[in-house]
Amino acid sequence: MVRASIALCLAAMVLVVQVETVAAARRDQAVRKMIAAHSLEKAGLPDPKCATGVIGSKEVGKPQVCCAGYCGECSDYPTCASVRGQNSTNACCKTQVYEMRCGSAPANVCLKKCTESVPPCIMEEGEVFTTPDPAQRTAGGDCNKAVEDWRAKAAAAVSTTAAPAASS
Repeated sequence: MVRASIALCLAAMVLVVQVETVAAARRDQAVRKMIAAHSLEKAGLPDPKCATGVIGSKEVGKPQVCCAGYCGECSDYPTCASVRGQNSTNACCKTQVYEMRCGSAPANVCLKKCTESVPPCIMEEGEVFTTPDPAQRTAGGDCNKAVEDWRAKAAAAVSTTAAPAASS
């Protein structure tokens, strides 16, 4: 009985640690996106591919919406209006972000296209943007192999070899 309760406590602690790790990873990603968006905004650069935000799913007849990076998701989920305890209706609620587009909302508060602004923004109409496949091969996935390859090429470039024999 005692062993069973100890095992149950250990399992609960492991579960809590795993949940906290996932939550920390999500927070880290949100912070990274916020910093990137802030840098783009300060530089006056747009984010046409919604790299610093969270892209919403495509709806027929409407352009896609790019919500702010700290939202976590871009949809009309129940708590989208109060992410992190602040009023995030016009940044995280997909329908409201779309309704705030320029031409539909007053010019002083309207959300521009992503080709002109940082998230929250409206994606180009006619194009369907999707999040990259996490299983897709990227430079980060084989970084150590890339370093090995580069070092081998660099060593070959500077190595001395005998000149080929001249044929008569």
